[in-house]
Amino acid sequence: MLPRRIRISKSATDHLKMLKSRTGLTPNIICRMALLLSLEAGPAGGRRTTEELGSEFNAPTLFGEFAFLFEALLRQVHGQVDAKDCIPIIIGHIDDGIERLRKSRSLGDLLLHSGLLPSP
Repeated sequence: MLPRRIRISKSATDHLKMLKSRTGLTPNIICRMALLLSLEAGPAGGRRTTEELGSEFNAPTLFGEFAFLFEALLRQVHGQVDAKDCIPIIIGHIDDGIERLRKSRSLGDLLLHSGLLPSP
């Protein structure tokens, strides 16, 4: 079900560059966090329409060894979707999640905004 390549939006690419400089995490790891954060909120993030003018990731880089997990989560949230229809859903979720993470100024902030650490 997962596509071989995904091109994210230009705004998400810009935010990823900023987050990478602030946190030291690579863009693919930040995209994974963003995708999971948005999927946790339900299908609304996947309905966001975005342009595909930003960075391109191949599936092994974006999903890593957890591709089966991301595919299962996408199916749980959106039902059965083929690879072609899955692309805009994934891009929408990544954009939605990055929008929530973009205020992070450090790795600790990123973890707080992602919900991985409890608020102080």
